Amino acid sequence: MTLQNQHEIREILENFEKVQNTVQQAHNSADIEQVQQAQKQLQRIQQQVQEAQGKATKGNEQSNEALFNAQQQLEQYQQEIERTARNLSTQNDQVH
Repeated sequence: MTLQNQHEIREILENFEKVQNTVQQAHNSADIEQVQQAQKQLQRIQQQVQEAQGKATKGNEQSNEALFNAQQQLEQYQQEIERTARNLSTQNDQVH
């Protein structure tokens, strides 16, 4: 794996961790706006992964595998964020 790919993957994972923390805080505080902001951040991270995949060389299996795994995690987490947003929205509707 090239140094550039390692840097990109590290940056993607760091950003992903930040989004996870943001969602956890939003969930704990029942802040739907914060969840929606996290969804936007996650979309930006998904773009980063796609761009990195485009740059990765076909012969570099480690890079491709790490980026594929990152994409899979992001997609799974996107579903979790959507569930959190729906749950918070339902809670807010029930309160009002």
